[in-house]
Amino acid sequence: MKLECRSTNDSHDTGDRLHHRHSLFMPAFTLIEIIIALTIVAVLAAAAVPMLKGFQDERQAREPVAKLVQLAREVRMRAMTEKRPYQVAFHSKGFTASRYFNPYLQLAELEEFIATAENPPAEEKPFETNDLDNGGKLTKTTDLPMAPPAPKYDEHWAEKYEMPEDMQYALQFWYDTEPVFLEGDLVKLWVFQPSGICQPLKVHVERESATFDVEFAALTADIVKESVDLR
Repeated sequence: MKLECRSTNDSHDTGDRLHHRHSLFMPAFTLIEIIIALTIVAVLAAAAVPMLKGFQDERQAREPVAKLVQLAREVRMRAMTEKRPYQVAFHSKGFTASRYFNPYLQLAELEEFIATAENPPAEEKPFETNDLDNGGKLTKTTDLPMAPPAPKYDEHWAEKYEMPEDMQYALQFWYDTEPVFLEGDLVKLWVFQPSGICQPLKVHVERESATFDVEFAALTADIVKESVDLR
């Protein structure tokens, strides 16, 4: 039997060769490659800044539209629940949702209504009538059932939205030939009937950085068409 023995030096040589072979496959980045990678990252970051600004401009331009959608759903629900018309009143400062109370609403009257809604009067004491069957006294002499009282609604409910100073908007109803900008004391009403039906409406919102156009359906007051233009 012949035994072969390897020396310790042979083992070290084999390990060095394996380490050298493994090092050949390890990635090595030069200074130029690092600079190129950093340049690409910088370019992508620079391209992302305008995109983020565009998203912010679109969000700011859409803010009044989102609030209008919220108020339209609220007044539609109230009109159908209370079986009486409600409205969204548009004016140069913004728009206000409330019950419908005047088809020829003026801005001064609307501002007075808003002030009353913000500081409602104290609840009045219910009116009492005398019982004629009891000689004019207030004590009832009959136990006959009475009709349930009519539901009591908040006559002073109102929610408003104030437009930013650098924003203006226009409305176009079905009878308008072109969009009408809300300026001065002009007030336009979007009325919701007890059935939930309202007039179709187009809203155009302008800001220095973006414009927004939306179209509301007549039956549901939901947005059926929209477009945004970022400048």
